[in-house]
Amino acid sequence: GTSGAAPMVAGAAALLVQAYPNRSPEQIKAMLMNSAETTVYTNPALAPGDLAPISRIGGGELRVDRAIALNTIATNRKTKSAALSFGALEVSDRTVALQTLRVQNLSHSEKLFTVTPSFRFANDEASGAIRVQTRSVLRVSAHGSEELEVKLIIDPTKLPDWTLNGGSQGGNGAGLNGPEYDGYIT
Repeated sequence: GTSGAAPMVAGAAALLVQAYPNRSPEQIKAMLMNSAETTVYTNPALAPGDLAPISRIGGGELRVDRAIALNTIATNRKTKSAALSFGALEVSDRTVALQTLRVQNLSHSEKLFTVTPSFRFANDEASGAIRVQTRSVLRVSAHGSEELEVKLIIDPTKLPDWTLNGGSQGGNGAGLNGPEYDGYIT
């Protein structure tokens, strides 16, 4: 919950600012989000192995040791956030949505990255409703940055029917996971 998360994130951000006083708030936030642990389960005791949807874990569980060690960060150029979200899109025809990531190399040497889009849940990918396209290799010079365009292609004929409503299905939390497609650009 947020009441416990807020002081933890504030403390972690303070440690990063202390370690890197010249980094911007956007860079500090990206360091925290880019290094978070995303293998988070809904309820390990009652449903072992059930990964929580991204809408319930945000960027993931904080890992300040990983954040301090980062020498490359990725941010969404449009939103100035480390999250690449296409949001809730209403589509009736094949739709292509674009977002651009800015990858910053904070180190003293050039970096070559293999870029891999992936889905959090196998059934999201298997449905064929959503495809993610981006280039597979990215080279970023020392202390430089490069842009990475990410294309989301949606085939609405393969999307599940929307069954939630303001009545009997209005409070169905599990039902919200159905139309949600979670993934990562690694």
